[in-house]
Amino acid sequence: MRSPEQCLALYTERKKFYQELHTGMESVRVVYDGQARVVIPEMDTEDLASVPNLLAQGVDQMAGRIASVQPMASFAPKEPGQRRSERRAQTAKQVVHGWWQSDRQSLKMKQRARHLIAYGMAPAVISWNPQTERPTWTVRNPLETYPSPLTIGDTAMPTDVIFAYQRTVRWLRANGYGDAIHAVTGNPHSTPDTQMTLLEYHDPDGKMLCLVGFVHDSQSYDWTLPTSPFETGVQRCVLLEASMYPEPVMCASVPLRISLSRPGGQFDAMVGMYYQQSKLMALEVAAVQKGVFPDTYLVSRPNEVGRFLDGPHDGRTGKVNVIAGGDIRDLTSAPSYLTNPTIDRLERSQRLTAGIPAEFGGESGSNIRTGRRGDAVLSAVIDFPVAEAQDVLSYGIQDEDKAAIALTKMYAGQKTFRVFVGSGTAAKTVTYVPDDVFETGDHVVSYPAAGTDLNSLMIGLGQRVGMGIMSKETAASLDPFVDSPELEHDRIIAEGLEAALVSGIQQQAASGQIPPLVLSKIMSLVSSDRMELADALTKVAEDAAKEQAQAAQEQAAQGAPPSAEAMMAPAAAQAMSGSPIPGASQGQTDLASMLNTLRRPTLTIKPMRGNEQGAM
Repeated sequence: MRSPEQCLALYTERKKFYQELHTGMESVRVVYDGQARVVIPEMDTEDLASVPNLLAQGVDQMAGRIASVQPMASFAPKEPGQRRSERRAQTAKQVVHGWWQSDRQSLKMKQRARHLIAYGMAPAVISWNPQTERPTWTVRNPLETYPSPLTIGDTAMPTDVIFAYQRTVRWLRANGYGDAIHAVTGNPHSTPDTQMTLLEYHDPDGKMLCLVGFVHDSQSYDWTLPTSPFETGVQRCVLLEASMYPEPVMCASVPLRISLSRPGGQFDAMVGMYYQQSKLMALEVAAVQKGVFPDTYLVSRPNEVGRFLDGPHDGRTGKVNVIAGGDIRDLTSAPSYLTNPTIDRLERSQRLTAGIPAEFGGESGSNIRTGRRGDAVLSAVIDFPVAEAQDVLSYGIQDEDKAAIALTKMYAGQKTFRVFVGSGTAAKTVTYVPDDVFETGDHVVSYPAAGTDLNSLMIGLGQRVGMGIMSKETAASLDPFVDSPELEHDRIIAEGLEAALVSGIQQQAASGQIPPLVLSKIMSLVSSDRMELADALTKVAEDAAKEQAQAAQEQAAQGAPPSAEAMMAPAAAQAMSGSPIPGASQGQTDLASMLNTLRRPTLTIKPMRGNEQGAM
């Protein structure tokens, strides 16, 4: 672990190295927050930009599409084919998803998607929370992030990283760092709102937090040195706290957007065009104002000297100019005819450069006539950037999950925990022991279909299942709303059997095979929500069998007439058991045939005409 002085020296070097990158990030942030100001020195004015904020629209739309689909973690069984190993891998997947859900990862992913698109990096820190006893993710601001240029082989993890952020003296005192304030500043009476700089250093061995000094303004970090005799005890950097990991693990992740030379946001190239468009718009507004309130000139008459008796007054004041010896004339100037086309051309240049189609703002191009063509144009612009961002985030989350698993096994490997997975009626509790469930931290985190948002994903899955080129189980495994495809498959089968059961009961009731009293009992149990349909049928059948046996015993013992339920018990038992009514035996079939033959009328055969004549 580095010393506080080494950490401060490293921060100074990193700050110079990342100065250009952070300057670009700051210019994007100013435009996104709507704080961009247009300065026109000739007119001595400074106003806020009054043109469409395409940058903010593009960041929100792209980030929303990237984060609309949640990634999935998949663990491979150590011994394929063995049910216990496969169940363990399934439990590991549910535990990781439960961590994400408990940590509100869906909201944090929306923030990280904005950081990745706008700034070119999406840093986060994974730490063990002793209160909740689970790993937690903390999203960090890229403007405060100084990672090492090198990364740990084939990961999103830097070899070390420094986070420099500001906290007030009040916050430091509330967290027990009051003595460190005095050691750094030499002033025991610092005002509560004074901003101080904290350096948080992470590497695979552990982490440390150092207090550096004052922040003189909101954009620059600086520290004070001793300037008077009573400040001889002032230090440049003080260690506040440090923690070492039992095993090497890097808990800071900095996924970077893919570019040619250095990290960069998708909208860096359009910032200059935005300011140029804003400046032209401000000049046009100024020209329009001059058209409403034109410049006024006093023109002297021949052989006279014009002068103002009262004035000159601005037309917006409502006062009347009184003159002598001259005439007042207005000079009106209209903006150039190329002003509006130039402003529109700059807007189009921004859209083409940053990939911001008109559909992001609820509009459509004039040459698009069908929905299919609109989808094709939108897909050509956003699919590849969305796919690239989702791939970068998925690999970053995969490395972060490995760190979270390592922390859990280090701090509470043998303890039993419970985590909730799913939402609504599908929520369930998963009990796990980290050392037993996580045989290894190796797993895969991926998006169901990189490059698509939630709506496109669902439509594509449905079309493939309908064409017969994808099974329903595969579609369920790719669906972000289906937590367990196997459980969902069992539920679908159960629902189909329940529908068949209801249909069979309705047919038997219509044909009279089920007595009305039995139907009333089933309806009472189901409608009162005391039992499900299958349980109600089982109970009614068991009750009917018991009543039938009891009625037979009572009739044999006392000879008393049976009750209505006892008389109906045989029919109810037969109907509920599903046993068919016995058919006629072979003798009964022959007897029925003979009786049917005897009931037919005797046939009389008339004699032939020739026989009648011969007899005559």
